[in-house]
Amino acid sequence: MISKMTRKYILFFLLFALMALSISTTSAPREKFVIIIHKDNEITSISRKELSKIFLKRVRRWDNNEKITPVDQKIEIPVREFFTLRVHKKKVTAIKAYWQKRIFTGRGIPPAELKSSKEVLEYVSEDVNAIGYIRSNSDISNYSVKILTVDYE
Repeated sequence: MISKMTRKYILFFLLFALMALSISTTSAPREKFVIIIHKDNEITSISRKELSKIFLKRVRRWDNNEKITPVDQKIEIPVREFFTLRVHKKKVTAIKAYWQKRIFTGRGIPPAELKSSKEVLEYVSEDVNAIGYIRSNSDISNYSVKILTVDYE
């Protein structure tokens, strides 16, 4: 039979383990990001839903009827995971499955995947219709881009 003291230690240990687990999952560091577009693009803000539609290629043209060119980052880049969770409200694996289905059925191809925020900055600087996301601490001063305000409501 287990003594009262042993039960207290077991209960304490389980409670401590649960608390540690909840802290580690809720306070995981998140890679902050900003949305960028070419500095000559006339838009200044966008909704989260519209942004998601652009990156899923459900919306393909800007208001001026120019073709939108979304650019993603590689799956293994940490900012990609946070962008996907925040904008699409899904995990990267769910978005990957979405694109696999679209490719298989011949209904689309995903945005180009670049290797870094620097590559996204360079790409968007060269294409007035491009849109991408970069780490929020990236220096944009030497690029022809601006930060787009996003309404996450």
